[in-house]
Amino acid sequence: MGTYSINWEDIDRVLPQTQCQSCGYKDCQSYAVAIVRQSEKINRCAPGGSKVIEELAMLTHRPIEKIAVDIRKSEPDTTAVINEEFCIGCALCISACPIDAIVGAPKRMHSVLNSICSGCGLCIPPCPTDCIELISLDTAIAQGKVATEKLISKSQSERSHLWKDRYDKKNVRRKKQAVELNKKAKSSPTSSRHTSDQTMRQDRVKKAMQIAFQKLNTHR
Repeated sequence: MGTYSINWEDIDRVLPQTQCQSCGYKDCQSYAVAIVRQSEKINRCAPGGSKVIEELAMLTHRPIEKIAVDIRKSEPDTTAVINEEFCIGCALCISACPIDAIVGAPKRMHSVLNSICSGCGLCIPPCPTDCIELISLDTAIAQGKVATEKLISKSQSERSHLWKDRYDKKNVRRKKQAVELNKKAKSSPTSSRHTSDQTMRQDRVKKAMQIAFQKLNTHR
């Protein structure tokens, strides 16, 4: 199956940038690269649906296909909400959110930034108290989540740009933090022990994310 002269950047611009991992890849860019370099199917973007499939078919000169049946369903125009009564402040949802749309301190109630949230759903599986759910943007407005209006007012192109920008910035920040931790680990034994503790915490979060992703796969 030919890929013609298309590059992955062109594919990536078509994807909605929710970073939801429904396609089976860690982010939208990885899926775009797979389409071009590994001839991955163009029907694995759940939030993009038929519209994205049609655009990808045109770009790649491939036939239009129905949405894949083995991917996790993802509804467009949704946002996450946290039931404050049951939030224990574990911060696992904060780590899981790919675009930093959840804020809160450890052991304090967290909040979703509904003006930003892409509705990817990655925050739900790690939550130990099941206090997070996805609702439609209209329902969010009806429930008094007025910040949702800012997201509703944006076009899909504007939303995609917002989500990709925040995802890229989070990745840059994580890489810088990793470099700084590595430097501190080499500077002194005390820093090394502190870094070791942080590494252990990061490993626990990473393990929780792996379990979360496995849970998501079971629903595909």
